[in-house]
Amino acid sequence: MEEHYKKMVVKNPGNALVLSNYAEFLYQWKGDLRGAEEYYSRAILMDCSQDGEILSKYAKLVWELHSDQQKASSYFQRALQASPHDSHVQAAYANFLWETEEYEDGRSLGKEMATDLHGSCNSLT
Repeated sequence: MEEHYKKMVVKNPGNALVLSNYAEFLYQWKGDLRGAEEYYSRAILMDCSQDGEILSKYAKLVWELHSDQQKASSYFQRALQASPHDSHVQAAYANFLWETEEYEDGRSLGKEMATDLHGSCNSLT
């Protein structure tokens, strides 16, 4: 299967759909997040950011690979602008918002726990 995708990329290096399909394969089946990032990036450049689905998949990957909330959010916003009625894009963005809220809540909780623990340790001395 991978050889098929590689041949398609060689034959169609400027085709955003081919590039994004290969990126999806690398991401979902091979677990190659860095490779997927490269091909999603190329697909976005070829498509001039008109495909909300590609943008949202790239945003999800950016969040998973780099935990870069600001960059992922920016790509999700672009995805929504490109495809405002696409339920897959909307669902991916909603999931991202849910995850980042939990991420932020977890960071806040961790800081509170560290502060409480530090205060407790000081009272023992």
